[in-house]
Amino acid sequence: MKILIVDDEPRHLRGMANLIHTLRPEDQVLVAKDGASALELVKSEKPDAVLTDIRMPNMDGLSFLKTLEDESLRAKVVMISAYNLFEYAQTALRHGAYDYLLKPVEAEKVEGVLRRIEDRLVAESRQQSEAEALKLRLSLASSAYRNRLLQSWLNGSLTAAERKELETLEWMKGSGIVIFSEIRIGPGHQAGFETAAWSQSLEKAWAEFGQAITVPFIVLQEEVCQAVTIVQTSRLARDRKAEIRQTGSILGKEWAKYGRLTHGIGPDCRFLWTEAPHAYRTAQTAHVHNFHESWNGVTFHDELLPVRDPILLDGEKLFDALSGRDPEAAIEMCRAAFDRLAANGHAHPNLMKECAALTLMKIKSRIRDYVDRKIGSVLTGSAWNTIPGCRTYSELLSIMEARLREVYEAIRHAQSDKSERIVAECLRWIRENVKEDLTLERAAEHFYFNASYFSTLIKSRTGRTFSDHVTEARMGRAKELLAENRLKIYEIAAECGYPDTKYFCRVFKKKNGMSPEAYKHASLPQRSGER
Repeated sequence: MKILIVDDEPRHLRGMANLIHTLRPEDQVLVAKDGASALELVKSEKPDAVLTDIRMPNMDGLSFLKTLEDESLRAKVVMISAYNLFEYAQTALRHGAYDYLLKPVEAEKVEGVLRRIEDRLVAESRQQSEAEALKLRLSLASSAYRNRLLQSWLNGSLTAAERKELETLEWMKGSGIVIFSEIRIGPGHQAGFETAAWSQSLEKAWAEFGQAITVPFIVLQEEVCQAVTIVQTSRLARDRKAEIRQTGSILGKEWAKYGRLTHGIGPDCRFLWTEAPHAYRTAQTAHVHNFHESWNGVTFHDELLPVRDPILLDGEKLFDALSGRDPEAAIEMCRAAFDRLAANGHAHPNLMKECAALTLMKIKSRIRDYVDRKIGSVLTGSAWNTIPGCRTYSELLSIMEARLREVYEAIRHAQSDKSERIVAECLRWIRENVKEDLTLERAAEHFYFNASYFSTLIKSRTGRTFSDHVTEARMGRAKELLAENRLKIYEIAAECGYPDTKYFCRVFKKKNGMSPEAYKHASLPQRSGER
């Protein structure tokens, strides 16, 4: 404790100082010879307790005590006097004296009064800390209450009493703008993010345009924080768009380590009190279009244009592209269609998402009979779950591209399997019908294919042409019949689809190196041995 002793008699001054040093060696002791010098020490040193004589030159003890009271200087003052006068004691206590001691002062009384002062100081310090804590809590509660009132005002749900309370805020009666802000925190970036700090950052930044107040909103999604800033300013937002965009860009960079920060700017309000709620809703609507990165995170309500009816993708053309050799054609077709639909960021995100979901469901319906059911489930899941949650246009296109590539691979796999089955069936059909007039056109018609495509399919799968397979099947059948030796050569030619016997013989010799007759005779010894 810091103790000041005031007395104009040096002997008494030294005696009291020595006494306190003895009683409380850990305390700091200051001395003054009159009230005037004591007053200066109180101002500069701020002692906890003052033990002062009453009768002194320049400024007596009572005047000193009254001056302390008038100047609100805090110190526990103990008056010491050789006069046991009730009037002195009464005056001293009236001006705030802590106690009144008579000379000669006993050590026990000095020790007792200093101990009481120390206890009182400790109690006052504790009370002050509690009071400051309570003040802080009340301040926070007041801020929360204010924010709740402002939210109710903007949402149009104020009670009559609340409306009357808000009407007392002078700044709300001026003109200004309303800014809706949202930050979507990226995966793994939640740690370190504080809503209060973010809100203060918005308020400080937008205060460059006028008196600003930012109200954070409660959002059910943990990774999303929203706030609205009301700025009182006489300058119109439409005349300061470049400055507003620059401020939005600076804020975006400042908070980029946590996620994407975007803003919607509502219309100018001539009278905030009546027009801000509508401006708030308009700012929210404008903000939705930040789905399109082309706005660079700041969307003004008056820059949005109406969009014509969407032009949907041609399902058959898209399917044909997906059935081709390269998925990039289908992806480019899809991207071009959605770029037209986006209309440079003016299309509502819900329209974009609805068209994307509808496109995927059309693809699912078109490929239903061609591919495995699993890809259909993937398309359905993306249409109803993934696409509605897209945060940006780029994310939407990425999802569409990924699904189109998966569909392409599924169609390609299905085509490969189906082609192999069709080729196998075609070769069997040739063997079973060697006697018939087997042409490529007839075969393609039988298997419901374009003749040119069917010819390419067989060649790509077997390495041989349709005619090669027909000739091979017919020669195989001719060998079987010649080996049996039951039919004449012209009859065997007819059975193998050759009405011209001479032509049959030429083809047979070319393929087998000998005539049909020679082949028949060469087979006789073998048949005899088998018997």
